[in-house]
Amino acid sequence: MPATLDTSLLGEPVAINQISRELKKLWDTGDSAPTRASLMNFAVYCRSTEALEANTQLISEFTRHHACRALLICVIRNAPEPRASAWINAHCHLSRAGAKQVCCEQITFLLEGEIKGRLTNIVFSNLDSDLPLYFYWQGDISENLNPHLWSWIDRLIVDSLCWQGCRAQFQRLRASFAETKARLTLRDLNWTRSLYIRQALSQIFDHPENLPHLGDLATVTITSKPGNRSTAVLLMGWLASQLGWQLGAVKPIIFADSEGRGITVEFREEEGEALGGIVLACDHASFAIHRDAGSSFLHADLNLPDGRHYRHLYPAGPDTIADLLDEEMSRASTDRIYLRALNIIERLL
Repeated sequence: MPATLDTSLLGEPVAINQISRELKKLWDTGDSAPTRASLMNFAVYCRSTEALEANTQLISEFTRHHACRALLICVIRNAPEPRASAWINAHCHLSRAGAKQVCCEQITFLLEGEIKGRLTNIVFSNLDSDLPLYFYWQGDISENLNPHLWSWIDRLIVDSLCWQGCRAQFQRLRASFAETKARLTLRDLNWTRSLYIRQALSQIFDHPENLPHLGDLATVTITSKPGNRSTAVLLMGWLASQLGWQLGAVKPIIFADSEGRGITVEFREEEGEALGGIVLACDHASFAIHRDAGSSFLHADLNLPDGRHYRHLYPAGPDTIADLLDEEMSRASTDRIYLRALNIIERLL
């Protein structure tokens, strides 16, 4: 076990084969015992001991709104010898009425060395009943991943912003899913970052006066902060999929609409929010959405023919990982639009 790991943050240490018994003792505290709540299994997978503290805090925040059994899994493959350690903990929050504590379990696993077979055998033997499993995988997808892992998961949550080489990671996931014919739903927090801009654009072009200008667009400019280009590319993929555009050239980036007209796309990087904004323009109109640093709103500026100008405000949406996860829990369990957008822009990643 790494010498710098502060295990006191993880709760009580337990033997792997005694987890169920120790959890029962955790809740068997007499008449004043808090209420245990669980509607799902929520697993977080990471690959550094430094992430254990941050993820414990993340789980604590997550359980404020989502009753679950949480499994925090840390895998250290380069350890000198195989070893498995476990801890149990509880996150308790006052109910909305404020009269009773509602608590959720956290089981933490530290798997060191070669883990072939242990990830499924040790961790998934501790799932809470037959409740659905939401699995948040942090970082790159392992090359030596056992693809049968997917058969346990109902919703796989990733964050492609953190990946080294997005295109290769998506290809690895596809191949792994195909091998096991996985039926899980794939959700990407990087896709969720653009949700409120996508909703704002949809509302703008719901207006019958604005809709016809989509067929005349000549340029699209998307701004993101340095390091967030993949977020901007996914937003472009959504726009292209909704409008029936296909990617043509990549240097410069040009999409083609159903009639073969070219639309030039530019990605800019500026300090500020993850997604700073988007501008759609043609000869006679422009539609811009931007978000100022720290603002809770999206500002829309519409310039229409005959000098007409309109401004609107829209909610800006979540920023933190905890907020993004909370947003994901409230969304329908579908990845159809996301995968369609990804197919269009994968060459740009």
